[in-house]
Amino acid sequence: MTTTRPESRTWADEGARGVVFDVAPPALVQRLVVHQTDAARPSPGGIDSCLRGLLRYSPPGMTLAVVGVDVGGVPGRRLGQWELHRWGSRSAWFLPVVSLDPGNQRRRVPHSVRLVTGLVRFRSRLPRSEVVQAHRADVAAAVRVLLRRPLAYFVHNQAAGLTGQTSDSFWRRLGGAHEALESRLVRDAREVVVFNEDYAHALRGLNSATRFSPTWYDPELVQFRPTSTDPHRIVWVGRLEAPKDPTLAVRAFARLVEVAPHEPWSLDVVGDGTHRGQLEREVAGLPADVRRRVRLLGRLEPHEVAEAMAGSGVFLMTSHPGYEGFPRVLVEAMATGLPAVVTDGSDTGSLVVDGHNGFVCGRQVDELAGAVRRAVDLDRGAAHAGVVGYSAPHLVAGILGGS
Repeated sequence: MTTTRPESRTWADEGARGVVFDVAPPALVQRLVVHQTDAARPSPGGIDSCLRGLLRYSPPGMTLAVVGVDVGGVPGRRLGQWELHRWGSRSAWFLPVVSLDPGNQRRRVPHSVRLVTGLVRFRSRLPRSEVVQAHRADVAAAVRVLLRRPLAYFVHNQAAGLTGQTSDSFWRRLGGAHEALESRLVRDAREVVVFNEDYAHALRGLNSATRFSPTWYDPELVQFRPTSTDPHRIVWVGRLEAPKDPTLAVRAFARLVEVAPHEPWSLDVVGDGTHRGQLEREVAGLPADVRRRVRLLGRLEPHEVAEAMAGSGVFLMTSHPGYEGFPRVLVEAMATGLPAVVTDGSDTGSLVVDGHNGFVCGRQVDELAGAVRRAVDLDRGAAHAGVVGYSAPHLVAGILGGS
């Protein structure tokens, strides 16, 4: 039975309807999720957004508990103290076990190592669970050893997405270790959900329980805008890291202004990362008329990202091939109604249809600039129609409903 101590406090923020502190979960939950997420504070990245969708749109009555991190800024929180988070009719228990910011890639110790260390510290406070769910190979391997429970393994990358030449993951330094570990985890898992169709097909040979799922957008956050207040505004959203190649976006924009200087082009870059300084230098070196049109907005909250998209006319994505699993940011942009200009390999879900709701390009700045210029005239309704079936209420229940 769930109990609440007299000193418990209730706190609310933009994302959660409310939080109750110092609440014990039941002795048995259906899913125990372990990931470097904070139920009260969103962090950049597709996995964090995925988890929020799973929590907010889980099947009614499902009992979920999350072991995660404290990003900061939550009054009354203590590490190792359970919290009950509510989102309308849904709720989940949350246990912060370490303080860190998942969006900070300038770390010397991997976030996953610190998370697992916190898990060990507060292991005695965990409820039993029918499955333990993990979204990273290293965390999945650790919880299999520490908790010895059936594993639900969620895979967000392509086959070599974490070990390729443009990857910013620690796994890149370890050669084939990640592939070997992931293969073993997939073989032994009770459930495997893969957010990349090609990789799901490959892993199904290791475990017939492997399922593919696209990612989704949250309709409470992302809403279709049939018109734009600034159709010549381009928006780029992502971590400022090598796999996303934000520098290419700035260079393509500079070329666009050069070939069409009298049109009111502007570029908003949303995100932060270790390449921030490099990008600032790139912008500083642009001609004055181009430089004044570029805004580096930094890291924004999810509702602020949604607002930035809603006020834009074209979405630009410049990821290197081989990295993206099923890019959530592209789904969200198209759900807003943004025609998308993407580089080869960015759109792993084949959502963009050339000349209909966007353009797929190579990595040449001239080609990207020309595509953006043409995308302004595309129908926003066509962009929305391409992803209308990818809303969280439509997809999440199918992922979790089998448990």
